[in-house]
Amino acid sequence: MEDIYAELLQKTAQGDQIAFKQLYEQCSPKLMSLCMRLMKSEALAQDVLQEGFIKVWDKADSYTPGKGKAMTWMSTVIRNKALDKLRSLKTKATETEIQYEGLEFASADLEPDRLEYLSQDVKVLMACLDKLKPAQRECILLSYYYGHTHQELADKLDRPLGTIKAWIRRGLEDLRPCLT
Repeated sequence: MEDIYAELLQKTAQGDQIAFKQLYEQCSPKLMSLCMRLMKSEALAQDVLQEGFIKVWDKADSYTPGKGKAMTWMSTVIRNKALDKLRSLKTKATETEIQYEGLEFASADLEPDRLEYLSQDVKVLMACLDKLKPAQRECILLSYYYGHTHQELADKLDRPLGTIKAWIRRGLEDLRPCLT
């Protein structure tokens, strides 16, 4: 499947403001949903989204198409901004329940063709996650989806910090070939 955002991101890296505007218009609903999930406050989520897109503009040249999809790269930038904001506020994303049905973090504002791409991506992601050992899958989801730090996971799961780090590292290594 073609990465519909990679070209816009590459043009953004060259300073193309029109491409950046298109990228924002097409991606901000999904990324805002991610911000809302992590921040639990619309005002904070909007701040994080804005700061995240500033970083996307500034760092677009560091995106490498061969290493992953543009949306994945931007989601990571936004997620890291959200976690930085949460740490600065000395709070963390609250976890309501460990139910992973919410992996489709897309906004209902997306057009049907965008939902189709997201749905396909989520199906691939879920199939890849299902191949992991349960402990790896749980740690990756709690870390990347709910925003828990490695230390928080070690405390929560009553496991040594090194074990948590190894599970996440090995799980991500196992996911990489499946997702490319």
